[in-house]
Amino acid sequence: MKKTTHRPSPKAMTLILGTCAAALVAGIVSSPAPAFQASLQGLNLWWKIVFPGLLPFLVLSEILIAYGWVNALGAFLEPLMKKLFRLPGTGGWVMAMGLTTGFPGGAQAVQQLHAQGSLQPEEAGRLAALSHFCNPVMILVVVATGLMHDPVMGYGLIAVHWIAGILAYMTVQRRGKAKGTDPVSDKPRERLKGRPASLFSRVLHAAEEARAKDGRSFGRLLGDSVTHAVQVLMMIGGYIIIFSVIIQIVSRITTAKLSIPDYALSGLFEVHLGARDISAAAFASGALQWSLLSALLGFSGISALMQSISLIRKTGAPIAPMVWTRILHGVYGFALTWLSWAPLAALSGRIHPVYSDSGLASGSRDPVEDFWLLMPQVLKWQGLLLASILGALVVLLIIVPRRSRTVRR
Repeated sequence: MKKTTHRPSPKAMTLILGTCAAALVAGIVSSPAPAFQASLQGLNLWWKIVFPGLLPFLVLSEILIAYGWVNALGAFLEPLMKKLFRLPGTGGWVMAMGLTTGFPGGAQAVQQLHAQGSLQPEEAGRLAALSHFCNPVMILVVVATGLMHDPVMGYGLIAVHWIAGILAYMTVQRRGKAKGTDPVSDKPRERLKGRPASLFSRVLHAAEEARAKDGRSFGRLLGDSVTHAVQVLMMIGGYIIIFSVIIQIVSRITTAKLSIPDYALSGLFEVHLGARDISAAAFASGALQWSLLSALLGFSGISALMQSISLIRKTGAPIAPMVWTRILHGVYGFALTWLSWAPLAALSGRIHPVYSDSGLASGSRDPVEDFWLLMPQVLKWQGLLLASILGALVVLLIIVPRRSRTVRR
């Protein structure tokens, strides 16, 4: 029996969205000065931390995608998708996009596969819930280094973020009866000289195929990558600024009646603003501060959820799995960070609150100012990451052309 989903009619949605927009305009007009200051704070966070922190990595990630890096990782994850997650093997590419580029990259890849007929609506919803992760570079550079001033802890935070997301997906999916993969979605395993191709051969073939399909020269690819990265950052900046104003209006209404911490309200709406407020707030222990930050990254905020849901709605996929997975992702992120705090703190070399070793009183300085004071440390870690990504790109440039010449012969 086919399930029927009840959705609001277009007229109802128009009325709801129009009312929200009118309420937002009324909130800005009633108190323009605080709204303007909130907008400036969001712009300051985006321009001084998010933009310089993410731009080089977004450019290089676009280049790596064009050279088949993500497709190769997707081919490597194909057996895992079938056996563990009970999804089509082609979903490995989508999961790789979510793990490496962050939201809404996974949802956008899901939409592409569904448009090609490779995913059913239910599979699209499950795969979108599985591939919704924060950009690891954003966690490492913007959050751990720029806001929390602890780059080493960022690696542990990324690991916890990925593990918690996978556990949250498996928990939500275990509630219902898992269905097998769609046989139409999976291509037959490639053969090499009459024998099944090895996993390594399939990984290299995926990279070659993606590179051949892209076909752009390096100069054109670099220009397109810079343009696309700036467009993505402009979109992120717009979300940060508009949600900064929304948070200011909502806090103006709720603080008079409820005692809600700033980071709870901002984290509910937008992940960058929530991370900034958590980094500036006073906590009794570093464990609680980092655990709340991990929970925020797992939930990802209403802003990120809206970006992904707007994409997967076009596939007809149910929205509930995405929402429940994000809530559980935040819960598991908090629990895993709290339980593994001892090894994580040993990794970073300290267990006390974040600001205490640098002579900064917790919450006494602006995180944006601290970011620029510690810029040499940020550049050091960015340099290591950039060198690693460039090294991987050089390896692909060497291996893929040689293998292509061998196949042609």
